[in-house]
Amino acid sequence: NNWAHGHEHYGPLHRDGLLERVRRAASHCDSLQAFSLLHSMGGGTGSGLGSYVLEALADEYPRTIRFATAVFPSESDDVVTSPYNTVLAAAELAE
Repeated sequence: NNWAHGHEHYGPLHRDGLLERVRRAASHCDSLQAFSLLHSMGGGTGSGLGSYVLEALADEYPRTIRFATAVFPSESDDVVTSPYNTVLAAAELAE
């Protein structure tokens, strides 16, 4: 449940496989207009890997719009790392 683990470990580990699946799906499109990603901001894998995937899509498809729908943790969230994950993911999305 750690942003860095999703962004720095799972992202690079699965980058090629993720992008290959995106390329395969995009090849079936007549006119690719945008990507839409729904991800968690408080969870480690959702926030870290989600922001990594958006970055990878920006690298591979720089002219294609990317829509990110971010799900923020509730105030009553009892996971101690959620605020840190949220701040790190938000900083990455702002870039």
